[in-house]
Amino acid sequence: MSRTSTHRRAGRATLLATVVLLLTSAVQPGPVRAVDSAAGGLPNGLVVSEDPVGWTPHVLDGWVYAIAQVGDRMVVGGHFSKVRQAGTSEVLTRKNLFSFHATTGVIDRDFAPSPDHMVSAVVAAPGGGAVFVGGRFRHIAGQAKTALAKLDVGSGRLSAGFRATVEWRVDDLVVHGSRLYVAGAIEKVNGVARSGLAAVDVTTGALDPGVNVAFTDPRNSLLIVNRLAIRQDGSKLVALGSFLKAGGQDRPQIAVLDLTGGTARLADWHTDGYAAPCGKYFDTYMRGVDISADGSFMVVVTTGGRARPLCDAVARFELNRTGRNIEPTWVDYSGGDTFTGVALTDAAVYVGGHQRWMNNPYHNGTGLNATPGIGSVPRPGISALDPVNGLPLSWNPGRDRGLGVFAFLATPTGLWIGSDTNNVGGEYHPRLAMFPTAGGKVVRKSTPGRLPAVLYHRTGGRLAALTLSGTGAGPTTPLGGGPDWSQARAAFPADGRLYTAWADGRIDTRPLDGAGNLGPPRFLDLGGLERLAKAKFPVSRLTGMAFDAERGRLYYTIEGDRRLYYRYFTTESGVVGGLPFVASGEGDGLDWSDVRGLAIASGHIYSARTDQQVHRHDFRGGRPVPATAHILD
Repeated sequence: MSRTSTHRRAGRATLLATVVLLLTSAVQPGPVRAVDSAAGGLPNGLVVSEDPVGWTPHVLDGWVYAIAQVGDRMVVGGHFSKVRQAGTSEVLTRKNLFSFHATTGVIDRDFAPSPDHMVSAVVAAPGGGAVFVGGRFRHIAGQAKTALAKLDVGSGRLSAGFRATVEWRVDDLVVHGSRLYVAGAIEKVNGVARSGLAAVDVTTGALDPGVNVAFTDPRNSLLIVNRLAIRQDGSKLVALGSFLKAGGQDRPQIAVLDLTGGTARLADWHTDGYAAPCGKYFDTYMRGVDISADGSFMVVVTTGGRARPLCDAVARFELNRTGRNIEPTWVDYSGGDTFTGVALTDAAVYVGGHQRWMNNPYHNGTGLNATPGIGSVPRPGISALDPVNGLPLSWNPGRDRGLGVFAFLATPTGLWIGSDTNNVGGEYHPRLAMFPTAGGKVVRKSTPGRLPAVLYHRTGGRLAALTLSGTGAGPTTPLGGGPDWSQARAAFPADGRLYTAWADGRIDTRPLDGAGNLGPPRFLDLGGLERLAKAKFPVSRLTGMAFDAERGRLYYTIEGDRRLYYRYFTTESGVVGGLPFVASGEGDGLDWSDVRGLAIASGHIYSARTDQQVHRHDFRGGRPVPATAHILD
């Protein structure tokens, strides 16, 4: 690191201009990935409004378990008997299934198939005129029909020509191409033995011989496949359930099937994450799964009963990985409350259940009298998480928790939810609500650091900055004006803001305007993480911080500690992850105890040291590469 004896005003102005340019350019959107639901999905980059529309019909009893859009109509299934159009007093009898106009909420008077038991799944049939319905019913549309039916949405009658029969219960349905995938407590389809999963032709209902993977060895007594998700290209299908084996191989409660070539076969994808029991009362504690539209990852939600690693949790897994014992990319914990549903978009992972908090690994009990753990964030009943790291976004409409959100559907106009409670977003929307895209928030993806970059470090008893380029490190310039920088311990830039850790144990964030002026501070709510010893986040003793936007991680060093740590961090909400992870300094030969500043840019991690030198290491997979150490001139 170059020493300077004088700090000319022109030098400070040049450096400050560089800082402003780097910070303001970071808020520009990066490449957009199209990630949305099979129903068409939300607009790219948008988190929906917290204010539900006022015209959705009221479901006056029971539960809503499933929602589908078929053309200009919504079809809703569950276990209920009475509905009412918003703004009216007339109560209509609708047993377990009804439909209404998708943009006005006007209930369809002609669609009343009245299945005699609960509906667990509804999905649009190809062509836009029919819907598949699955559940526990034995009669529907006035005829004997067990567990699976295809209905005309105009009349509510059974569609001619579809003759599939199922024994004995359907829990989930997925359509892709000419196949209808059917999952549940299934023993036979069209009289032919199947164990948990089958596929039939969408027009005739004929059994598809290409889908015949045996799911066996139920955790308890009942063999079920209770949730499905399929890649938009139809190449892979994920199945959740009570099984411990699939296709004769070890697959505890989750299996990925390869559908390429027309015949379903077990994919080379295995995790032991759900092998441990969560509670004796569940056939399976798996509750929901969805796949990103680019097919690269899935998110799984669970219930629980014990403090096991993936019980009562939201977990992301990469679908493109292969092999055994695949670990989740990230996990977010409620602290002991159940998750019941999930929907992915490019901007958010929406999860629902009876959770009270997110980011709650240090929970204080799991029952009715539980209190929030250190670092937890209140998100009653419904949450939106950052897809990159699983931390809660600022979106927080709230809902009566009840048992949970059982149905999510993302459409171009909004996000639909079905539940068992009456109030959401502070308003009366019994069991059915839609959060519109109008009034929503565009979430800009954090831009990964690129050279030239600014490294903030302590030198001469105060915080200073230097510019990193492809040729080396520029001169150091102490920060001036505004706060007392002698009390700053570490800082990093991200998304047009400067984040600073202070000697009093707080972290603040300040915007920079176009002239390079710092705006007023906003302090991050750390929820006590800076005070909890096992959280390993002693803010007042931090010696360096850097943000890895690609992975949503805040890297940091601690005075006197040879390790480089990281924890997840989301700039949109300012939430800091509860759990610390070690990136370096344990068994790799690197020592980070003399760091006085950090930066991550263009595939490298830079560290300013007490000897006034700047070290550079290649940065791969979120870790420094020991053999690539280089000292900059």
